[in-house]
Amino acid sequence: MAMNTGSQLHGDAVSGVDEILGDGTHVRVRPIHPDDLELERRFIEALSPASRYFRFMETLRSPSDALLKQMTVIDPATDAAYVAVVGEGDQQREVGVARFSARADGQDCEFAVTVSDEWQQKGLGSLLMARLIEVARARGIGAMHSSDAADNSRMRQFADHLHFQHKTDPDDPTMVRYTVDLKANSLPAAGMAVAAKVLP
Repeated sequence: MAMNTGSQLHGDAVSGVDEILGDGTHVRVRPIHPDDLELERRFIEALSPASRYFRFMETLRSPSDALLKQMTVIDPATDAAYVAVVGEGDQQREVGVARFSARADGQDCEFAVTVSDEWQQKGLGSLLMARLIEVARARGIGAMHSSDAADNSRMRQFADHLHFQHKTDPDDPTMVRYTVDLKANSLPAAGMAVAAKVLP
């Protein structure tokens, strides 16, 4: 099973692409839209307290409208964000989201991947990360990084599974910096594509 091709990547600007996870579950991965504000709010509020804390590094029960706008209105020149959704119409539900924001020089970007607690261990995080890597490489970005709490065991397992480089932040031993070299001929995380395949 392979990652989406560049042509598929650019062909899903609105509706997205249907994917099948390793357990046969269907999801749709599409770019986030400004009108996804309430979808994103419900997603964040449904996360466990631990998942919300590790994502925002603070105790957060419900995101503010300002934060939601920041997360759903994307600057296409520097940012990218994709949501994984299930259901249709009023029953549509967000089960995962991945995003990156690039530096002004475009050489490096910070990434974040969040998956609903009940949808973890299905390969969805790997699928979303593969999408981010593909988009970042297509834009000529050289590296990706994420700074996370050292006691975030789920992030550590995720990074180990995808063979990300990591080291303790020299200025803050409670944080770990994970990095991905996008200029490598063969990404360490190339095997992440086994998580899903593109539907015809």
